[in-house]
Parts: sequence; structure tokens; C-alpha cells
Amino acid sequence: MLYKYRGIREFRYFVDIVLKGRLYAAPYFDLNDPMEGHYLYSKGELDSDVRDLIKNQKEKIRICSLSRTSNNELMWSHYAEGHRGVAVGVSVIENKYKVIPVNYNGPIRVGRLDVHNYTAQDILSHKLGVWAYEEEMRIFTHGSQYVDVKVEKIILGRSMSAQDVGFIKKLVESIDSNVELVRWENECG
Repeated sequence: MLYKYRGIREFRYFVDIVLKGRLYAAPYFDLNDPMEGHYLYSKGELDSDVRDLIKNQKEKIRICSLSRTSNNELMWSHYAEGHRGVAVGVSVIENKYKVIPVNYNGPIRVGRLDVHNYTAQDILSHKLGVWAYEEEMRIFTHGSQYVDVKVEKIILGRSMSAQDVGFIKKLVESIDSNVELVRWENECG
């Protein structure tokens, strides 16, 4: 199971996940890492044909970022409104999408002879080591704005108000009673 950390201030995004069984896939330039999509050119000056080809590939890709872990304090703080949000546990349709682990060894080197149909995807599968705590898995789509998933579990943040807990439990149970609902301290703490 993979996890999407989500705040609930923008409640419609959470509801969209549960109601439609899908996750948003963003263009790479909308992701929060300022080094996203950067790479090193291996020899000499960057060839404009290579640069344009890679740029064109990157602009066609959309990325859905998930985490392998549901109990990371930083993830809860950064992406789930300081434990007032949720971690949505999902399974990804294996034969429909390729799920790729992120490598935290920094930008990759690309040379003219290294460029192929998946060069941009290779570039976008590498991040700086400071992001390793995310334990990120990425789904790359070409054109599709959403990734279909099966929602299996929702972990409610430990600082979520009792009113929000009650509302979310009632909502999720009315949409799909098979979704497991747990509080953070019961699951992770």
C-alpha cells in the first residue's frame, strides 16, 4: 500500500480521492522541489537539440507522488496540515501504471548518447538526498491528469478535531464502507 498525505482545508481534493478513486498527477514544474527536473550534462556544452528534446519530454509528463510510509512525522507536518489532515492508503492498478521509486542520489548525468524516450522520466526519478525522508514512489502519466487507485485505508491525523473525525467517518462510510478508517495514534503512534 502507498500513501498520499492530504490536508482537509481544501476538502474537495480529499473528497475527489475517496469518491472517484483517483489521485491528481501534476506537471513537474508544479512540484515543491525547486530542483525538480534538473540534470547534469555529462560532456562539454549542452547541445540545444538535446535540451529541447528533454524539455519537450518533461512538459508532457504528469507526476503523482506517493509515499511508502504512513507514519513519517515530517510528512504529516508538511503535507497533512500538521496532523490535522489524513494519509490515504491506496493500491495502484499494477498493469495500468508503472510505479517507480525515487532515487535520492541527486541529479543524474545525461549525455547526447544517453537520450531516449524515457530520459525525462529518468531525470524526474532522481532528487537530492534531503528529500529521502519522503520515501517517494512516482507514477508518471502522459496526458492523463489523474491516476486511478483503490482507496483502502484512511488514517486520520492525531490533531484532527473531533468534529472533522466524525464528519469524515460518516462521509467515507457512506461512499465505501470497505475503506478502513483509523486514527494516527492507533496506527502509527
